[in-house]
Amino acid sequence: MSKDTGIEIAPGIFWVSRRENSLLERNIYLRVFEGDGRRINLLVDPGAPRDRKVLDENLSEIIGGMSRLNVAFANHQDPDVAFNLGFLQQLNPELFVLTSEDTWRLLQFYGLKDDYYRSTESFPGGRARMKTGQELQFVPSPYCHFRGAVMLYDKESRVLFTGDLFGGLSFIPDLQADERHWEGVKTFHQIYMPTRESIALALDNIRKLDPPPKMLAPQHGSLITGEWIEFYMEKLGRLPVGLNLLLDSRTKENYLAAVNAVFLELNRSLGPEEFARAVKHLRNDGSFTNIIQFGPSGVVDIKTDLNTGLELLTTELFDHLPGKKDMVRRVMTRVLLAREIPLPERLRHEATAREGLFEM
Repeated sequence: MSKDTGIEIAPGIFWVSRRENSLLERNIYLRVFEGDGRRINLLVDPGAPRDRKVLDENLSEIIGGMSRLNVAFANHQDPDVAFNLGFLQQLNPELFVLTSEDTWRLLQFYGLKDDYYRSTESFPGGRARMKTGQELQFVPSPYCHFRGAVMLYDKESRVLFTGDLFGGLSFIPDLQADERHWEGVKTFHQIYMPTRESIALALDNIRKLDPPPKMLAPQHGSLITGEWIEFYMEKLGRLPVGLNLLLDSRTKENYLAAVNAVFLELNRSLGPEEFARAVKHLRNDGSFTNIIQFGPSGVVDIKTDLNTGLELLTTELFDHLPGKKDMVRRVMTRVLLAREIPLPERLRHEATAREGLFEM
């Protein structure tokens, strides 16, 4: 893969996005069907207005331009997924849209036309045979993260376009996922997915696919192939998310896990030596260790109100890592939000003060 855009990820399937050094990268895919003397161009999850320039460049190179699209599929209606549909249908008034009934109720407000839409539920058995001979299968993934979310399976290439399911924050920007990408996938799902049960239902639907997929192509993050498919399916199946986390968020175990996750991330970011010096200082501060109890492998107890303990930890880290406050802020915010833990006042105060908009 020598280019950053317009990459053929499987025969007839192209990644037509770009990497823009964002945590929430967007993936748009083009599927070119050929057969029986025909050619059908299908765009999967067409993206947002900021994607139009690179989309136009890639589609011009591969199929001759955005107006050459025949069909567009949307997993759900969020603007980062589907906002471009209205624009694309203006370029080509005959552009056909495939999505679920629940998604269409909201998607139509992007200015789309009823007579160029068909619901995924209307196809017998959830399968659509293209005029070129290939078969598409619509795989429901309700509440992952929208009620009407549905995945698209291309049986010929064995690529499953999963929408937000298996999506990840791009702590590592590589297009191909391995075990290092788990933290980004974990964080994304804990923030955006409502329940572990909704993920389990979607995973069960994936396991029923015959033949099984060779590639999972989410709308955010990286492509998952080969042995990593089972790796990520197994880990996602056990991951507490959304409401599960909210119900558990007030427990001491959740706070302890969050604090230790912060320490783990800071250790990676600062390096073992600098992190060890910071932790040594915290351990040696008598007023601090009276409240936060350390064990051999990290924090094992908080001997006060949980939010008070977290507030004190934030203050200590800010005070004793003065040149790394932005890093500490980013790490703590990401970890705490993922676990549905309210941000300490010190974190919220620092962020608002920098805006210079409000009196504190």
